[in-house]
Amino acid sequence: MNAALPLENQVTLITGGNRGIGRATALKAAASGAKVVLTYNTHEDEGEEVCSLIRDQGGAALAIQMDVSDRSAIKRTIAQTIEHFGTIDGVVNNAGLLQQKPFEQLTDDDWDLLQKVNLQGPFRVAQEVFPAFRSNGGGTIVNVSSIGGQIGGNLAVHYSAFKAGQISLTRSLARVGAEHSIRVNCVSPGLIETDMTAGELATPAAATKIASIPAARVGAPDEVANAIVFLLSSESSYITGEIMNVNGGLLMA
Repeated sequence: MNAALPLENQVTLITGGNRGIGRATALKAAASGAKVVLTYNTHEDEGEEVCSLIRDQGGAALAIQMDVSDRSAIKRTIAQTIEHFGTIDGVVNNAGLLQQKPFEQLTDDDWDLLQKVNLQGPFRVAQEVFPAFRSNGGGTIVNVSSIGGQIGGNLAVHYSAFKAGQISLTRSLARVGAEHSIRVNCVSPGLIETDMTAGELATPAAATKIASIPAARVGAPDEVANAIVFLLSSESSYITGEIMNVNGGLLMA
């Protein structure tokens, strides 16, 4: 008898699933048995490419355009997910925006934009999916934060502040959701090689940053995706309100 896959027949919604950590998570979740709905804000072609890869492997996937700062778009996406697959079991709040800029040059618009995407977005997604989870008898949310939310960032003060907010949001929602069998956890990646970090990794300072990582290398999106899928699965059924660090030991350095 073949063992069941960790996410077999679960329906998982992944925001920002068209690239980077989101893309890796979509592919890993599908390989683990999930029916995947991934969102993209722009670059529809990337979203459809991920879906094609999943379908080519015999999986089920749907790509939906969604601005994570738009509550009406979030409502529509959750409704489409349930209409298409019949239910929703898990959510990965992965969509994010990084801006590096000296603190004294930050504008109110910079602050407001990153707040809408990196903190308000996960809050709204969670708030809109909670009723469906309660009706189902439970569900799972994984928020994707950042080591910047734990140690701060000289050139990303606003980004780091909102990623720290995601960590607090995770713990609060875990308490709120516990009585409804809703688990909420968070992964906190370190320096991961993605489109978002390409500019940072191309700077002369990158070698110094990498040298400070005990693992002596940057991480891969797949390594974060493995942690996310674990937290989505029943293998982590007694874990909620936790922050899983995926950073090659950088936080302890």
